[in-house]
Amino acid sequence: AVADQVATLNTNTRYLHPSACQLARRLLDTMPPPLRDGKIFFVNSGSEANDLALRLARARTKHRRCLVVEHAYHGHTCEAVGLSPYKFEHASFGGKGQPDWVRQLPCPDVYRGAHRGPDAAEQYAGAVADACADASRAEGGVCAFFIESGMSVAGVLLPPQGYLRAAYEAVRAAGGVCVADEVQTGLGRFGDVWWGFEQQGVVPDIVTMGKPMGNGMPLAAVVCTREVSDAFALGPEYFNTFGGNPVSAAAGLA
Repeated sequence: AVADQVATLNTNTRYLHPSACQLARRLLDTMPPPLRDGKIFFVNSGSEANDLALRLARARTKHRRCLVVEHAYHGHTCEAVGLSPYKFEHASFGGKGQPDWVRQLPCPDVYRGAHRGPDAAEQYAGAVADACADASRAEGGVCAFFIESGMSVAGVLLPPQGYLRAAYEAVRAAGGVCVADEVQTGLGRFGDVWWGFEQQGVVPDIVTMGKPMGNGMPLAAVVCTREVSDAFALGPEYFNTFGGNPVSAAAGLA
């Protein structure tokens, strides 16, 4: 598919091509409502996807405080490193410590974590609720909760059932949006669902994806609800020069 397309045409995405629209529809059809009726942005990498997700969240909520879990990795742009304890806590990676707009929470680890019993989901989600309450008192609310549906860099950890549902409820009650980082867990990697968050019976406001989408071609994306995209449409304008270009889109469709 890539060879055929590159022999025919490749261009930047200021020029229209049907393959990006076809890929967008295919991806949105895998999502539950209301994401299925939402918007999609094509980018080149998972780092770009999470960086854009942060911009979307800030536009929607007008808040700054973001919540992440211990050991999380969400990318290598300046803002994505700020969301990544795996990076900002380690001097060997050039880490400069936790930014003032980030709050780090216990990773919902039932193997080595502090809570391993039947109430683990409640205990770990309680830490999310406490952080939301603190942010509401200090800053008026939460911007976003970023979490992989299964923590990859943190050690291939699956959160206890019920954790994401309770955490999402707390975040939304504090005015925040919920971001599912599916860069390493999505697109069928959990076996019987398209997206990892489906195993927890939740629907995020924003979903980021990448890595296996183009099988080595630069292709990643952000899906969000209309509510989020409408707030973002107020500006500043966003475009991505090569995100969803015809050759990468051909790879994604294949």
